[in-house]
Amino acid sequence: MDDEKPFTVKSFYEFLKERRLMGNLCEECKTLMAPPRITCIECRGKRLRWYQLSGKGILETFTIVHVAPTFLKDKAPYAVGIVRLSEGPMLTARLLGVDVQRPKGIKIGMPLAADYVEEDGKTVLVFKPA
Repeated sequence: MDDEKPFTVKSFYEFLKERRLMGNLCEECKTLMAPPRITCIECRGKRLRWYQLSGKGILETFTIVHVAPTFLKDKAPYAVGIVRLSEGPMLTARLLGVDVQRPKGIKIGMPLAADYVEEDGKTVLVFKPA
């Protein structure tokens, strides 16, 4: 049951395995957070609950990574963006379905949707043009 899972990054990734993008909501000030926190980032409240996010958002900014960390070396070059979810929180994730050779085609404000890919036995959150 969702309400029994702790508000940790580990739980966040367990939800990704289920293809669910989850954040948490502060019951005191209604701030929505993703990834989850153990304390509200606005009011420091501790009355939190899980909240399922739509996975829809817009691109706030992006970069093209040419020199990647070892575990992503075979993916370079690739795009990484900051996505503002329609519910408000922002997440950083790789962008798939965009042409990194023609970055002028990647537009700030473009609508994106969450997707989930399996890599090295892990479920990874990515965003694709909606």
